[in-house]
Amino acid sequence: MAYKNSNKNKDKFPWMGQRFIGKKKVRKCFETKKEALLWESERLPSPAEQKTLTVSLLEWATEYLKHAEQNFTRKTFDEKRIAFRQFFSCLGIRPTGSVHLLTAYQAQKALQTQTTARSGNAANKDRKNLSAAWSWGVKFLQLPELNPFSKVEKFASERHERHIPTLDDFWKVFHTVEDDQDKLMLYCYLQTGARRDEVFRLTWPDVDFFRKRIRLSWRKNKIGEWRSQWVSVKDDLIEWLLRHRKKSNASLDNVFVSYRSLPYEYRQHWLKILCEKAGVEPFGFHGIRHLFASILAAENVPLVEIQFMLRHTSLATTQRYIHRLKKENREVLAALPGLTDSEKSTSEVHQQPFRSVVHSAN
Repeated sequence: MAYKNSNKNKDKFPWMGQRFIGKKKVRKCFETKKEALLWESERLPSPAEQKTLTVSLLEWATEYLKHAEQNFTRKTFDEKRIAFRQFFSCLGIRPTGSVHLLTAYQAQKALQTQTTARSGNAANKDRKNLSAAWSWGVKFLQLPELNPFSKVEKFASERHERHIPTLDDFWKVFHTVEDDQDKLMLYCYLQTGARRDEVFRLTWPDVDFFRKRIRLSWRKNKIGEWRSQWVSVKDDLIEWLLRHRKKSNASLDNVFVSYRSLPYEYRQHWLKILCEKAGVEPFGFHGIRHLFASILAAENVPLVEIQFMLRHTSLATTQRYIHRLKKENREVLAALPGLTDSEKSTSEVHQQPFRSVVHSAN
């Protein structure tokens, strides 16, 4: 209960408030009785909240990024790291501040800044990553259960249709390439519909020359679990890989390596430069993946077979192709073009881009 202050500073602070924290009595001076009573009536944080108050935003980010680095691909980890870096660069966000003090309004203002500085797509991506990080913190760092990022609504963003190259454009780029290994890499993408990293991390133990198949591995799911699948390929790809193997350094495990004898990680501008050189509209690795699916669809290959070849990670498609793992599935390979097709005139190959609606995993 508030009472009159009898200490030396009673002229400046005539009222004293008191309350107990555990068994300890705490006193504080105030100018008015009302302020003293309000202070006494304030709800003290629970032990869990007191622990949360000791966790800073920077500590939360550091611990989550340690988890992300161990459990996600390098690309996903970099995406999450950039999201935190952009978030901490916003005005009003103090990395040393307590996570308990972060509000949904502050999160919204910080993400809104990204829509101007970068784009709505970038802000939405940061929102997704920061929300996931907060949910992880609730489980392991006792962060408040109310997720400030999940309360922020998605921002308006522009959707750009992915450019799917024509088979003619692919062959133009293919014949522009001078290095034999680079040509083989492009052909490998066309024949497997692989994601970029799946070919980059391909090793010689992943190539089964006898059964004419290769093993593709990926880690694209919520828990970061590695998965792999053997995929049958055409004879000419196996023969080319065998020739490449004989010319390669026997001490290297990776099928495709840079001039420094290191496996590739990005090759960000490689395809763009090749497309400009060939005079075609630029496309990326994932564009070839779409082309692969579109070719099969145009040849009336059943959708379930395409989903199997693309190794989709959604639950429905995963359930379908799990039962297919024991089958060779070589009959669908005849629909894919071979090296001899690249020599045909442009009038004999597809002139229009495939626009078949085939949804592949990113």
